[in-house]
Amino acid sequence: MFIKLLNDQNVEYCLDNINHKTFSKGEDSAPDLEDIKSNDESATIPDTVRKLVTNILYDTHYIDSVYCPTRVSVNFYNKYQKDDYYDLHVDAFKAMPKSNNVFFDYGFSINLNDDYEGGSFFMNTDVGPVSKQLKAGEAVIFPIIYPHGVTPVTKGTRENVLGWLSSSISYEQAFILKNLYDVNVYLKDKDKDTFVSSTLVQTYLKKAWGK
Repeated sequence: MFIKLLNDQNVEYCLDNINHKTFSKGEDSAPDLEDIKSNDESATIPDTVRKLVTNILYDTHYIDSVYCPTRVSVNFYNKYQKDDYYDLHVDAFKAMPKSNNVFFDYGFSINLNDDYEGGSFFMNTDVGPVSKQLKAGEAVIFPIIYPHGVTPVTKGTRENVLGWLSSSISYEQAFILKNLYDVNVYLKDKDKDTFVSSTLVQTYLKKAWGK
């Protein structure tokens, strides 16, 4: 799912608080992926940025209505320069440290700029491959079971912040909630009484499934 998540002010704040001295080669964090990963990344995200992104993810109506996150983890700044890429891969389902027994269900990546070429986010879904070059402030949220990657950057630098979500909502349930959300958007200005009834159903299911 692609969604405009950060406004221009949010994007500027995230960019202004990047400490470029903390970046290291992305393959250092995953030595077993060094042959498929070429980028720079930093796990040093200021608490203010982490809180900003976390609150926006929790408070965005669509995300709350469809995914009902129970945990948000904002983990890395990523930077892709010319010829950098990330081949098709699957994220780890279990959060570090693994002794906490916390599992993720969805990944997210939020672009902080769009003045570059190449560097499209791509993933293999149950209906086929999907690819998109994200705009500044635009995010992709995807089931963690989807293999995904980033095509080589051909010009400029691609910067983004990424992390993962935990949810009690199954992928099947999220599909149903998404369709209910779309129905509610359609009904809102056309049939107020049915809109209220449909919203009640969605809210009840979100509460029942999200526990």
